[in-house]
Amino acid sequence: MSKGKHFKEKKKMGIISIFFLILFIGIFLYTSSNLVVWYKSNKELEKNEKDIFNKVVTTSEENPEKIEIDFKKLQEINSDVKGWITIENTNINYPILQTNNNEYYLKHDINKKYSSCGSIFLDCDSDASFTKKNTVIYGHNLLNGKMFAELTNILDGKLGNKINIKIYLPEEEKEYEVFSVYMGEPSLEMKQNSSYEDILDKSNLKFEYKEENKENNIITLITCNSNSEKRIVVTALENN
Repeated sequence: MSKGKHFKEKKKMGIISIFFLILFIGIFLYTSSNLVVWYKSNKELEKNEKDIFNKVVTTSEENPEKIEIDFKKLQEINSDVKGWITIENTNINYPILQTNNNEYYLKHDINKKYSSCGSIFLDCDSDASFTKKNTVIYGHNLLNGKMFAELTNILDGKLGNKINIKIYLPEEEKEYEVFSVYMGEPSLEMKQNSSYEDILDKSNLKFEYKEENKENNIITLITCNSNSEKRIVVTALENN
């Protein structure tokens, strides 16, 4: 090989090496930036949780699971607050928000600040009184186990076959029993008139609940699975 040709080949290899080095640095900086944003969002979420809980939630010394919510204070923080949800034996203990679309609270917290963690929120077409046939609630499945991440434990059977959910509203409390859990497609659209039988048939697990409540209203909780390719769907019947 001539010196000139060798020099050109060496120069070409040098340019390729520089290109890949720049590409690697770019990917590293982009990934690092995302990690910083993720870390900040999670720290902000933890701070918000503590602040909100301390301001608006009162617990009973005799029964720590029984709580009272000060909705007046909550709605002074954000008038989009419609309720509060708790699921026994989980860390799911959050305010429920609602606005006129299903995008805003995917990326905003209760203080209306941008947050990749988002909030727990009602479908924009659901009735905030929880008096319609099917009330749909969304939340992220976060890597730190927050928001609706523990719905995966329901799907995996880790929480057993008897699971109670409480919805606190400004004027009342409602109790629900889980009767179905399954994995659905991302395009899944929960119809307001979904029948009890159809939802029960889809369930991966069999739950203990009062079957005489099968004509009652339901709530449907939806989150992503771990790779965001599908949706975990948990449905519960209102308990008389």
